[in-house]
Amino acid sequence: MEKEENKRSILKLPALKSKSLKKKDRIWELDFIRGICVILMIWDHFMFNIAEIFGDAWVIANPIHNGILELAINYENGMLREIFHPIIFCLFFLLCGISCNLSRNNLKRGIEALFLAFGITAVTSMFDMAITFGVLHMLAFSILIYHIIAKVCLDNKRLISMVCLIAGMVIIIVTQVYTKNPPDNSNTDLGFIANYLGAYKSADYFPMLPNLGYVLLGASVGGFVYGEKKSVLPILDKYGWYKPISFWGNKALIVYILHQPIIIGLLSIISYLFITPGDFIFF
Repeated sequence: MEKEENKRSILKLPALKSKSLKKKDRIWELDFIRGICVILMIWDHFMFNIAEIFGDAWVIANPIHNGILELAINYENGMLREIFHPIIFCLFFLLCGISCNLSRNNLKRGIEALFLAFGITAVTSMFDMAITFGVLHMLAFSILIYHIIAKVCLDNKRLISMVCLIAGMVIIIVTQVYTKNPPDNSNTDLGFIANYLGAYKSADYFPMLPNLGYVLLGASVGGFVYGEKKSVLPILDKYGWYKPISFWGNKALIVYILHQPIIIGLLSIISYLFITPGDFIFF
């Protein structure tokens, strides 16, 4: 009886071991950088909402709020935002590309992101501020393009990384050259085919070119630097100092979808209760 129990316990050990090996730790520095980008995005949209939606009404209600409006406007038009705004989004796109290389199913990721993007278009259209091709639309198509590249390369990681590196650099360079030196009577925005079909309007617009190039460069970095799907800075992964910020990076998609409705909702309630009694402003 004792031998039989020992035999069963021995047989269970490999299963327990394999289960523990399947547990995949997230790469902390990617979540940390993404978290910083998410927090700055929330701040940016908070200032935008005050400058573009609430500020004027608050000043009309009470001139004391003029300082808040001026702060928001100065931030929106300031050099600090002009410098860091494109850098933050480039980091987002690079991180998306790295995640493509780490993901097991980019087809599923891309389709899910596309449905969410269409949902954002439907909701924003109700408020006469339709986002027809925003950042999530662009990232969804970029993920699907990466999936196609991976299949054409027969899922050869090294080949995928080389193709993404070359394609990403070509896209960025060609787009920059074309934009700075466009042919006569041509559209200077090479970003999205809808521009060639007449007037195109989107409340939040992120063209495929050159942004697809940054995603592909990120995918290349993911292949060369994170080929083993492990942190390259394990020495700094101590004491959990990064977790408060990494939390936001881990939940980046959820935060992206919900942060604007939450910010606008909170500012509307504050306005209704304290600044413009009886008027939500936005609604």
